[in-house]
Amino acid sequence: METIARILKLLGHPDRLRILALLQHEELTVSELVSVLKLSQPRVTQYIKSLEDAGVVDRLREGSWVFSRLCVNGGISMAIVMGVLEKLPVDDPVMAADRDRLNQVRAVRANQANQFFADVANNLGRLSHEFLPQAKVEAAILAQLDTRQFSLMVDLGTGSGRMLALLSDWVKNGIGIDLSPDMLRVARYTLSDERFAHLSVQQSDLARTPLGDGVADLVTLHQVLHHLDRPSDALSEASRLLAPNGTLLVVDFAEHDREDFRDQFSHRRLGFSPEEMSDLLSAHRFVDVRYETIAGADDTYPDLLIWRATRAPKRTLETIT
Repeated sequence: METIARILKLLGHPDRLRILALLQHEELTVSELVSVLKLSQPRVTQYIKSLEDAGVVDRLREGSWVFSRLCVNGGISMAIVMGVLEKLPVDDPVMAADRDRLNQVRAVRANQANQFFADVANNLGRLSHEFLPQAKVEAAILAQLDTRQFSLMVDLGTGSGRMLALLSDWVKNGIGIDLSPDMLRVARYTLSDERFAHLSVQQSDLARTPLGDGVADLVTLHQVLHHLDRPSDALSEASRLLAPNGTLLVVDFAEHDREDFRDQFSHRRLGFSPEEMSDLLSAHRFVDVRYETIAGADDTYPDLLIWRATRAPKRTLETIT
């Protein structure tokens, strides 16, 4: 009862309600909230702190940036908050003005993301469009998942956030992990649309994420492993994150001899053979390993392989152990 009374008291303050309503749309920094709410930074910081203490807002640090977001697992407190937010009138003039200013913040963020992405788009864009039949790749990814729905997707090495956006209709919640603050800003731009409100990104080494054991039922590694010194570390983390019978999806180049990829695109590995990947997956407790080949643009460009594997069920793990 004390918890309920405390949450109701917090929700009785209009400015705290405004903050929660904004965070329902996306993660925001204090400075962004200040711009939208037109309140002083100390006051916004105070309100955020009270919401954190109540267990309804999380703090997410990325380098020198700190984002606030609604708690994913807040129990009864979050149930009350979401119930109240659903009842807020969409035509409330204060809320409408906040949404207008939020769109202005998004526009500024989009310009910053575009400026950064322009610096890398020449290489990344050429790699995506010349070497990869992107539409075929994405269609094959969706076909691999069929019509199954997932509770939590974790996209390791999320980059621009494209995989999260592509699979957004297949997942209840999604988290993208990337170490680069610049790429995370691009991902936030990619996912800034209202229909992606159930998706988020955070900064972390993809081989050592802060997420708990067995929290996900879908983990994706899209064009990531060839950049890593130790691909097995990423697969080990994927195995840890997945619940038994969870699904792993790996998209990467087939083994090739394009040495120029090392210099042009910072590739550590020149793709993976089906045998090598199968051995890696088996070593990290994956079973039912299957793959599909997507041909490169022509004979001079490497093929792409899409692997799907299942985290071994408990009875299999006991045998392995």
